[in-house]
Amino acid sequence: MNIVEFHQKIEQIWDEIEEQLEAQDCDADCERQGSVFTITLGDRSQIVINKQEPLLELWLASHNGGFHFAYKNGRWVSNDGLDFWQALTEALAKHGEQVQLG
Repeated sequence: MNIVEFHQKIEQIWDEIEEQLEAQDCDADCERQGSVFTITLGDRSQIVINKQEPLLELWLASHNGGFHFAYKNGRWVSNDGLDFWQALTEALAKHGEQVQLG
């Protein structure tokens, strides 16, 4: 994947996150600022997703920890096989938001 494709895929996943959270009536506000996408939840806690251009990775930081995802076979997965959507769903559940993403 080249840099242009990487940025397109990140923008696409950020759009999908916003659409899915809104469709499921999740108590969350999404904000994009440069390479950082922040989800602020009703309890004022945050989940931060950012793009790491030099590594072509998507990073997620939450109360569940920090995870690094690479794009492989059409999906974002961590080195240990964790799917991005699963990690985000679990992070939101930790804050009481029961949604199903992906």
